[in-house]
Amino acid sequence: MTAKTPDSPAPANARPRDSRLRYLRDSATFSLAILVLIWLVATRYLPFTPLPQGVSAASLSGWAYLATTWLGHYGLLAQLLWLPLGLLGMILPARSARRWLWLPAGILAGSALSALIIDSLVYAQYRFHLNGFMLSMFLNDSNGEIFEFDATTWLLGACTLLGLIALCCGLAYRLSGPAAVKRAHRLPTGKLHALLFLMLLASHIQHIVSDAHHNLQVTREAPAFPLLFPATARDFMEDHGWLDARTAEAAKVHIQNFGAGSLAYPAVPLKQDDDVITSRGVDGQPANILFLVIDSWRADRFTAETMPHLHAALADGLHFPDHISGGNSTRTGFFSLLSGLTANYVTPMENDGLGSVLVNQALQRQWPLGLFSSASFNGVGLDRSLFPKVPDLRLRTLGDSPAMRDRVMTTDWLAWQAQRRQTALQQDAHALKPWLGVLFYDAPHGYSLPRGASTPFQPSATGMDYLTLGPDTDPTPVRNLYPNSLYHLDRQLARVIQDLKEHGEWDNTVLVVTGDHAQEFNDSGKNFWGHNCNFTRYQTQVPLILRGPGIPAGHYGSQLPLPPVTAHYDVVPTLLRHVMGISNPPSDYSMGHDLLRTLDHQPEVDNEWVLSGSYQDFGIIQRDRIYALEGTGGYAVYDGDMNRRQALGEGANPVMKVMETMRRFYPN
Repeated sequence: MTAKTPDSPAPANARPRDSRLRYLRDSATFSLAILVLIWLVATRYLPFTPLPQGVSAASLSGWAYLATTWLGHYGLLAQLLWLPLGLLGMILPARSARRWLWLPAGILAGSALSALIIDSLVYAQYRFHLNGFMLSMFLNDSNGEIFEFDATTWLLGACTLLGLIALCCGLAYRLSGPAAVKRAHRLPTGKLHALLFLMLLASHIQHIVSDAHHNLQVTREAPAFPLLFPATARDFMEDHGWLDARTAEAAKVHIQNFGAGSLAYPAVPLKQDDDVITSRGVDGQPANILFLVIDSWRADRFTAETMPHLHAALADGLHFPDHISGGNSTRTGFFSLLSGLTANYVTPMENDGLGSVLVNQALQRQWPLGLFSSASFNGVGLDRSLFPKVPDLRLRTLGDSPAMRDRVMTTDWLAWQAQRRQTALQQDAHALKPWLGVLFYDAPHGYSLPRGASTPFQPSATGMDYLTLGPDTDPTPVRNLYPNSLYHLDRQLARVIQDLKEHGEWDNTVLVVTGDHAQEFNDSGKNFWGHNCNFTRYQTQVPLILRGPGIPAGHYGSQLPLPPVTAHYDVVPTLLRHVMGISNPPSDYSMGHDLLRTLDHQPEVDNEWVLSGSYQDFGIIQRDRIYALEGTGGYAVYDGDMNRRQALGEGANPVMKVMETMRRFYPN
């Protein structure tokens, strides 16, 4: 056998393969060079990233998360840019790939960097990232009604884009084209990419652990990174015994005030002026506040037939016939009701540990708090977004069905009331403080009835199975099961009301009676069932009744041609002024309005639009149309029955108002 000499030619079929592998290595090196440019552009997000505060284990983990996410996540974006180039390099002939792919590589990278610069400008202005909806607005804004740029701005933008494309084309030509330099081969390209991937994994693992243990120093950094979807696993960890929810809840209270967060909220300190209070008890003291919130309660299901006790008790209340929830899900709808904010503030409120301004005011005044929920408060993060400053928050109610939990919760509430009254008598009956209560019922959400309960609405299904529902399913049995659950829930509400009356507190208490969101039974004929799947009024319109001292009876705006449109986030400003005596304008702490401003001789609230949110998407709800903004960046315009309407154009003007409202409490 003759030994192969250094001058022996390589097999003919090896050259294309060697060339292709060399192109893949060179183009991977090019992606690392682009990563450096990405990092430079990404420094524009740093002024709007809440950096860790102080010196502690929590803050050190915050710095570690910032470093690993900076390396790993932006490294992932660079790798995603390389992916189509690598695939083309594998498909095209090796010589063609090296000769021509530097041009699309440069155009792709330059365009991506330009998009990142634009996104940083959008984020600085509105605190959300560039998406398909904004792009569609821009492309369809032929008259300049939404965006208005002068010639200098257009020229600067074009020069930036062309300059970045030229720079990236030059880099691609030098690193992966015909003129690829050999010096780049000395870089450990594969090892560097592997390191970036490990940093990405470390980033998500850190977020999982920090989110489960309420480490806000970590979790509040994530929103500033474009295209980042951080991993969470609270329920999984708790189910497997890796997380004690009570311990995490206790830890949360100790880390809530660690420095400046991402929000400037409230915009100015709240001021108290007792002269503005209109709701006082018979003893002249501020009234109590009680929220009766029913999960999945439709506006058309507050009737004497369905809920006889509640309907009779609220006959002298103020009814709002066109009231829209701030969400089509519990997380967003309940949040908007108790915070006075739109749904886009759920995550920053969680991350900053600020909590409901209404609840915080009650805490500052040392009002007793009775916060009860049939479903768990921590299941959808309400403990973080609304109640982070509440010590020993009751997270859940035990029971084997929603109807059972509702009954147990009501019994526990009555026991809490008895204990509160007994404690007050032992201390000083004349110093009895007002109290704030929240009762969140769950039976209609689960279509749940007590065992052996009657079903007055027929024909009625015996249970709800979403997997069996389709466009041709007769909705009547399910539609009747739903009011049957409300009919029996009404008895639990009657217990709460009777207790207030028996102890002389009925006329000293402001009741807020509403739902977190509504429930659809294929009303639109588009095969939508339940909630959290569109923003029609079938899923967002809920009852709202205010009843108590100083609140007039009747139907809101009954003298107007159309009922005024009110929103969940209007409730907190109303209570803060008329019950707690906060004299600030609502814009200092809320997106809502004072629903009782007619007492000050002002016109009724009538919202031009209501911003409603789901877990990822948003809907701008108007009387005649809905702008559905998808979390992935897409958008669509519908009428009230989910029929497509003309995109943007007519009626697009409110969109900019919505975006300005969404950024109200972010620092400039």
